[in-house]
Amino acid sequence: ECAAEEPRVLCIIQDTTNSKTVNERVTLNLPASTPLKRLFEDVAAKVGYINGSFDLMWGNGDSVTDTTPIDQNSDKTILDAGFEPGKKNFLHLTDKDGEQPHIMQEGSGSTEDGAQERFIGPLPREGSIGCANDYVSQSYSYSSVLSKSETGYVGLVNQAMTCYLNSLLQTLFMTPEFRNALYKWEFEESEEDPERSIPYQLQRLFVLLQTSKKRAI
Repeated sequence: ECAAEEPRVLCIIQDTTNSKTVNERVTLNLPASTPLKRLFEDVAAKVGYINGSFDLMWGNGDSVTDTTPIDQNSDKTILDAGFEPGKKNFLHLTDKDGEQPHIMQEGSGSTEDGAQERFIGPLPREGSIGCANDYVSQSYSYSSVLSKSETGYVGLVNQAMTCYLNSLLQTLFMTPEFRNALYKWEFEESEEDPERSIPYQLQRLFVLLQTSKKRAI
């Protein structure tokens, strides 16, 4: 009856099961009355693991502080289990019985376009007017914490206060005329070092933004 007034518990879950996902964190903001088994269900749905194939342990943000796994079958609420409202509750997602979590299989994902896959690639612009369909990209379901967003777009990792630059790069990428012109440009390795070539690196970045299955690069 007083759901709006119920305390909320902020849970920050760090996936430590694989070197590729270390430091990948998932955040959940749950009602204090959430049962522990529902917490596991929500974490599984968020990261794309099969529920029951991983453990959750208490942590301090960097390391595990209690090696006893949280009871995933308990009906006890997260508040009764020691979670604190108004604070960051750090958890570590770990292997269960020495085995890595099982990744949830992606659905068939049938779309109106059938098996056709559409990406944000080079777009024909001569004499045509841009429309929403130009920007439709392939959608991916969450198969892990590294999976591309369900929107189909790929983000850029903030490398210490580079949000302004990331915004500019994404704006350039979403400008078809600019992106197409960059894709037509050819790099001559004999004339320039690829690591110091800005157009080459930008072209490479655009290709990753277009084709990567990661959530961010």
